[in-house]
Amino acid sequence: MAMKPLRRLPAVMWLATFAALAGCASGPDVRANADPDADFSAIRSFGFVQELGTDAPGRRTMLSARLAAATTRELTARSLQFLSNNPDVLVNFFANVQSGTPTSDSAVFLMPVTNYGAWPSYRSAITPGERINEGTLGVHIVDRRSNRLIWEGIASERVTEAMLDNPDETIDRLVEQIFMEFPR
Repeated sequence: MAMKPLRRLPAVMWLATFAALAGCASGPDVRANADPDADFSAIRSFGFVQELGTDAPGRRTMLSARLAAATTRELTARSLQFLSNNPDVLVNFFANVQSGTPTSDSAVFLMPVTNYGAWPSYRSAITPGERINEGTLGVHIVDRRSNRLIWEGIASERVTEAMLDNPDETIDRLVEQIFMEFPR
């Protein structure tokens, strides 16, 4: 049986496909730490600390509200129940954006260009003098009874204008990726 040749896609379609795949390849650097003595299967409910690390003194911020909504969605999807009184664990957040201009001798933000055997060749991922913003978002899960941190998930990523223009989507995506590491 002869195979039919693939139709030629217009160049725009190839470019769009390549851009979509390239966008999927990058993402935040997500790391998680879990207390090896914690029994995650015993966790049935969660709540939030009274004053979140992303709150302003004496008031809830929009960032805190967005993080709480995204976290509630992720934890309820993992069969945990939100309780405002006496939950098994408490959730807290921290966020930080560092801004700076790397120097010419900076050893950060190197991307592999090609691999020559065991020795890759690198080039800088930023233009000298370019201002960069590196964002870090962290989620802490604390055992309410012992007041002990039992899990933390941290995402770090370069902050772009698109992220700042779409905070809900950005936070939802980051929180979802952080909780992919949650041991449930």
